[in-house]
Amino acid sequence: MPPSFVPRIESLRGIAALTVVGYHVSQQFSGPPSGDWDAAASFVLKGLTNGIGAVVGFFVISGFVLARSLQANPDPYRFFRNRLFRLFPAAVAVVALFTALYRWFGIYVMHEGDFSPVNVLLNMLMIRTDINVVMWSMKVECVATPLIFISAWLLKRNRVSWLWAAILALFALCFWGPYVHSLGDATNLAPLYAFVVGVLVQHYGKRLADILPSIATVAAILSVIVFCYCGTRKQTAPTLLLECLSAAWLVALIAWRPVPIFRFLDFAVVGFYGRISYSFYLLHTLGIFFTSKLLTVATFQPSGLPISVTIIVVTLASVLVTTPAAYLSWRFIEISFINLGRNIGRAPGSLRSARV
Repeated sequence: MPPSFVPRIESLRGIAALTVVGYHVSQQFSGPPSGDWDAAASFVLKGLTNGIGAVVGFFVISGFVLARSLQANPDPYRFFRNRLFRLFPAAVAVVALFTALYRWFGIYVMHEGDFSPVNVLLNMLMIRTDINVVMWSMKVECVATPLIFISAWLLKRNRVSWLWAAILALFALCFWGPYVHSLGDATNLAPLYAFVVGVLVQHYGKRLADILPSIATVAAILSVIVFCYCGTRKQTAPTLLLECLSAAWLVALIAWRPVPIFRFLDFAVVGFYGRISYSFYLLHTLGIFFTSKLLTVATFQPSGLPISVTIIVVTLASVLVTTPAAYLSWRFIEISFINLGRNIGRAPGSLRSARV
């Protein structure tokens, strides 16, 4: 029987996208705490807004979800076609939006990129990512696409040892700078092995989740604690590995051990952010930019508040500002092109639509 869609995994992706917003806000509004309670709250927020760990989690989820898709239908043409229509249309639209805002209003986010026509095209193709820096992770996703396909192909032929060897090799390369930064810009190849880990979770996940079913809740809580702890540490290769393992364990538990602690993933609002998570991730830096401008117009002065309160307020406001644009991008760009990719070559009577 083909593996089914897991709504809670999609919801987890939404939580990860919201986490990245908090991470980038905390980077913009860092400073000395106003007291002991503010220092403690800021430390907790640093763990909860583990943006790098959230991206590693994205990679594990991608490996898991795409391995399930390949298990259901291993056709390579379908796989690569669907990835093309899934990743590029929204990214191209966002780069076009950022370019228009820069040329008409001089607006740029995080840092000023190169908006020459050739470089804009390279950003749309995700060869460069200097216009919207967070797209570095999408460049890694593109590199990982054939890696995921090969991993799933090897699994089908019972070559699991090859996947373990790939993980060990890729992890060893994390300590070599030229490999980590080989794709240029802000792209970090260190967590590339997380995609292969995600493929293995699809293969071994049920057995992992069934090892100690009586303490699944405790295991889930410990995974979250480890993930948050990593957010307070320097993002070294061992830290990334811990984040990958905690994300992998959570994915396995969510998919095969529906313990009560995961019920919040069933909330409609969490599922909503899961569905729009890709567009939300692409647009959130622009949302943070406009939020800062709106708060300035509203005479909100972050410098007068404790740093922890500032981070919470600006993060919530940024989420609200980003959400409408992310929804429109998901509804009219992502869904349209996903359907187009799925329906190419199909007979008119067999056309399918993406889940809205």
